[in-house]
Amino acid sequence: MRKYKLFIGYRLLGEFSGIWEAKNFAAESGMSRIFSLVGENYRDSWYEPKKQDKNGNKD
Repeated sequence: MRKYKLFIGYRLLGEFSGIWEAKNFAAESGMSRIFSLVGENYRDSWYEPKKQDKNGNKD
């Protein structure tokens, strides 16, 4: 089974068995940062913006 490690900078946030599991974790974390996901023969980085509520206010 493959493992994917999710980072912000050099800080490990967790290990996940799937790419989408890790990306969903990042999206729901409430953190607005650049996330990096690393696995065997896989690497991805993306910016997760702050979420806005229904009124347009940032959390």
